[in-house]
Amino acid sequence: MNWSHIAQGSSDALTILLIARLLTLRLHSVYRVFCAFLLFQLAASFTAFLETVLHDPRLDYRITWMSLRPIGWVLSLWMVYGILKAILAHLPGILRFSRKLLNTVFVCSILVALLTARPEYSAGLARFPDRIDQALGVVFVLERVISMVALLVLVSILAFMLWFPVQMPRNLAIFSVGFVVYFAANTALFLILTFGSHHISRGISDVLMFVVCACCAYWSIFITAGGESRPVRVGHSWRTDEQERLIGQLEAMNTALLRARR
Repeated sequence: MNWSHIAQGSSDALTILLIARLLTLRLHSVYRVFCAFLLFQLAASFTAFLETVLHDPRLDYRITWMSLRPIGWVLSLWMVYGILKAILAHLPGILRFSRKLLNTVFVCSILVALLTARPEYSAGLARFPDRIDQALGVVFVLERVISMVALLVLVSILAFMLWFPVQMPRNLAIFSVGFVVYFAANTALFLILTFGSHHISRGISDVLMFVVCACCAYWSIFITAGGESRPVRVGHSWRTDEQERLIGQLEAMNTALLRARR
């Protein structure tokens, strides 16, 4: 057993523990998209393990992995939209504007990815003679784009939470911080896979898998049943007058956006 097997096994075990934790706390209905994402990750890992055990030459996990990734992309973006909706639930004008902005950012990111596909192909993907490996490299590029979009949106949400004294459930704040770390690690991994050597990529992949383990452990430890009804403010402990001023700015912005839509 090598480090890759240990990292993957630890990740799967902690994912199962996290799902069991959410079921025990009866939070699976609240975070159903997140649970679907975790179950998908387990299914993908089990598929890889099964193909390794069977040793069937007709099975190629590269093809299986590429066929599964669109599901992962949909679930990742769905979670980002869900976090955005939960944080801005009481500010419908800002929420509607943020959704439109997120849609624009996503489309622009896809266009940028298509424009940069050729330089990335020349830099790294063209070195693979196998067409499956070349297709895999293209999927790596798309995976990086999705992770980067999710990361940028989550960082923007986190910056918003740090600056404005917006109240939210404690569990939601914990999920948001964990996802920033998760998507940052995922983006770094696929950048290295695209441009780095195979030896370096393999080692970094194991390290980042342990980062995923840390995220699952963090969620399992700090997510609580009471965290759904306990409001928190992330960031600065603003003075009362400063809080009122910032909340007034948010409400004025929200009202202006609603009026503009009408």
